[in-house]
Amino acid sequence: MLGTTKAEQNQSMDDKQAPRRTFAALNIPLFIALFLILFPLVESLHGSVLWGLNFHSPKFMSKVGDVLGWIKLLMLCAGVILLFTRQSELRLLVKSKWVSIILSVVLAAVAFIQLALGLLGVMFDATQITDRDYIHKEFEMENNTIYVFTADPGAMGKAYHYFYLKCPRPLNRYELKLIEKARWVGDVELKTSSDGFDVFNQRGEFGYWVDFGGVECG
Repeated sequence: MLGTTKAEQNQSMDDKQAPRRTFAALNIPLFIALFLILFPLVESLHGSVLWGLNFHSPKFMSKVGDVLGWIKLLMLCAGVILLFTRQSELRLLVKSKWVSIILSVVLAAVAFIQLALGLLGVMFDATQITDRDYIHKEFEMENNTIYVFTADPGAMGKAYHYFYLKCPRPLNRYELKLIEKARWVGDVELKTSSDGFDVFNQRGEFGYWVDFGGVECG
């Protein structure tokens, strides 16, 4: 019996590799769908924009967060579409019909909950765009930068000012160190004082003195 030719050997190898290519081609869209649904979830659960990137300034990161909110909504919509249009591939991957159904339902629920919360977040952020200069303020005090975040829920709750020492980090990043949470006085203005700073409202009326002698950039 004659041995197989080189061409036949190559054909045999191609036949063995074909199922692997087919398997990968079928499942790549599913992996993309998983990424599109789970990436927004993981990023949102961290609590700060892009896992605390803290680039340039809090006001800039607030703008990045607004854009990222829309990007995550688009990712979730694309992920849901891919998930429901690739059900046959999912059943081939999981094998069990019931497991594939449960997995689809869980992923869809995660996506739709994120979509609902994401839409609320985008709508809430849209109302704050004009107030960004009021919410995020920075003041240069000698060799320090004081960042003031104003949490003002309006009639829904009590407003506060959060005073932070903004510390520079490599690659134009920053770190915030809390100095004090204090009562709201309006649109704040700060003036340097002994071992701290004086807080005034927009009318120039004195509110209180804040000491940050024990807070420093390490």
